Amino acid sequence: MAKKEKDLDLDVEQTGKSKTKLLIIILIVVVLAVGGGVAAMFLLGGDDSEGTKDGAKAKEATPVAPTHVIYSALNPTFIINFEDTTKARYVQLDLTVMAHTQSAIDLVQEHSPVIRNNIITILSSQKYEVLNTHEGKQKLRTELLNSINQTIAAEVSNTPPANPEAKSVPVAAGQPYIQAVYFTSLVMQ
Repeated sequence: MAKKEKDLDLDVEQTGKSKTKLLIIILIVVVLAVGGGVAAMFLLGGDDSEGTKDGAKAKEATPVAPTHVIYSALNPTFIINFEDTTKARYVQLDLTVMAHTQSAIDLVQEHSPVIRNNIITILSSQKYEVLNTHEGKQKLRTELLNSINQTIAAEVSNTPPANPEAKSVPVAAGQPYIQAVYFTSLVMQ
C-alpha cells in the first residue's frame, strides 16, 4: 500500500509539473498572438499622426484625387526618322496615355489625327544623342504630355459640343485632360 501511495504522489507531482509547463506554453502563445496582432495593426494600420479632431475634419474636407485610371494606346505605332545628316536613324515608338475620366480618353480618340500630327512633329525634331539618354526620354514624355493636353484644350474650345444640351465637363477646370504618357515600346536605330 505504501508503494501505491508513493506512486500516487509521483503522479500528482508529474501532473503538477505538466500543468505548469502547459500553462507556460499557453502564456507564451498568448503573448506572441497579442504581439503579432499589435505589430500587424502598426504595420497595416497606416499613419494616424493627425490624431486630433481638427486634423480629422481637415482630412475629410480635402478632396481626394480619383484613384481609378484609364489607359488608351495611341495606335498605330509611330515610326519617325531622326534629324541626322550622317546616318539614317529612326525611332519606333508605341505610346499609351493615362487619364482619370473616360471623357478625356474619348477626347484623345476623337482628336487623334491632330494629336498624332503634333506627336510626329515633336518626334521628328528629336536628336538621337539626346533621346538616347534617360533625361532625354523623360523630357520627351513631358513634352508629349503637354502637347496632347494643349491640343485637346484647343480642339475642345474650337469644337461646339455634339449635343448642345449636354453640359458635362470632362475634367475639372485647370486640370489636365491626360495625366501621363508612357512609352510601351521604344526602339531606336
